[in-house]
Amino acid sequence: MPDKYFDVNGIATLVHHRGETTLPGLAPPLFIGRPILLLHDAGTTGNSFSSLMNILSEQHSPFSLDLPGHGRSGSLDSLQTVEEMAAHVATMMADWEFDSLAVVGEGLGAAVGLELARNPSLGIGHLICLGAVGRTLDLSPEIEQLTLITTGKARRQFDASGYKPEPDQMIMKQAFAEWVKTDPRATLGARRAQEQWNRSTNLEGLDCPTLVVVGEHTESTFDIAANELISELPSAERVDLPEAGRRGAIETPEAVANLIDRFTQSGVNS
Repeated sequence: MPDKYFDVNGIATLVHHRGETTLPGLAPPLFIGRPILLLHDAGTTGNSFSSLMNILSEQHSPFSLDLPGHGRSGSLDSLQTVEEMAAHVATMMADWEFDSLAVVGEGLGAAVGLELARNPSLGIGHLICLGAVGRTLDLSPEIEQLTLITTGKARRQFDASGYKPEPDQMIMKQAFAEWVKTDPRATLGARRAQEQWNRSTNLEGLDCPTLVVVGEHTESTFDIAANELISELPSAERVDLPEAGRRGAIETPEAVANLIDRFTQSGVNS
């Protein structure tokens, strides 16, 4: 799929998109349907949304990016706060021309999306949160394990949790292929940033229409965190996703694309 780099405050930032490529420094084509920004979770890349973007591109203009320290974007380390990540994305898009942006965030990407929704200049009309979302999530076990890995006290292992029972092996291979592109030090920094955001952010007054998507096989602790997030947002609603765990964007991209389309067009219950 087409990729192109943008220099954002000295960091080469890779953007994935659909349609014809454009000249260096110019926004990707965002003229079909609604522009849809997809923000990945810690430790993966924007290309993890490849299948979902293929489907969305039939009617819309989806694009994603590798956050700093992830995938093929510059920097060995993650940005230190969720607020910095949101500012990085906003700076990248500052001169792009589009109307009524929709943002899809998975895990860490959902937190970044919520921060972006505070920025009135972006004109974010809809926010869709996927995966492990919520300010009450306990990230300490993952942070402890990543700390052991980055200090040479444990082996790096692919996290195969969060999928439906007996997941498709091709999907697992695709997820693994994106996971290996990011250094665990960057994943650790991103999770620490997310933990800090979870502890300190105040969502009061954030009234962007928000859809929180919860997979049928999501573990109970993540399910509870999603419901608590919804209770904090005045314009949020929940929808359950059959045949998926926390990785619905890669497990059931057709169903997720349908939810995004319905929600951004006229509301999920229409």
